[in-house]
Amino acid sequence: MNLVLARIDDRFIHGQVTVGWGQRLQPDLILLANDEIAADPWQARVYAATVPPQVTVSVRGLGAAAAALRDPAAALPGHERAILLTGSPADMHALVAFGVALDRVNVGGMHFQAGKLEMLPGLYVDRDDLANFRTLLRRGVRLAVQAVPGGREVLVDDGLLAAVEARL
Repeated sequence: MNLVLARIDDRFIHGQVTVGWGQRLQPDLILLANDEIAADPWQARVYAATVPPQVTVSVRGLGAAAAALRDPAAALPGHERAILLTGSPADMHALVAFGVALDRVNVGGMHFQAGKLEMLPGLYVDRDDLANFRTLLRRGVRLAVQAVPGGREVLVDDGLLAAVEARL
C-alpha cells in the first residue's frame, strides 16, 4: 500500500479531503486515526458515510492505526493508495512514536480554539502543537501547510515555529 497523503486536519473528512485531495490522489482508503472517534461507532459511521463509494474508510485508534501502517498487507489488505488523517500534531507525532515512518505531513485546518494563536491563515496553534511540530521536524518529517492541491504551500521550519512561539 502506498500512503499518498498524511494530513493533520481537525475536521478530518470533509470537502477539502474528499474533493480536493481525493480527486487529485485517487485513494482507495482513508485511514482516520483518532482514539475518540474509534471509540464511538456512531461518529465513525458518520465519517465513513461522507466519502465516495469507491473509497473505504477505516477508523482506528492511534495504536491500532500505527500497527496497520507498519504492516498494511496484513491489516489493510487490498488497498493500494491511502490517505492518513489525524486531528492534531500530537496524534501525528504519536503515530511516528509508535514506529510509523513518515517523510512528509500535510498540515491542513487547525481551527481557532481558546488559547491558540494564528500561525498562518486557518492554522491556529498552542505551545503543545509547536512542540509536536518541532519533534516531527527533528525526526526528519517535512511539514507543509497546504489546504488543497495547487494551493499555496508553506513549509514549517524552526524559524517559523520560533516566530510564532515568541507571540504566545
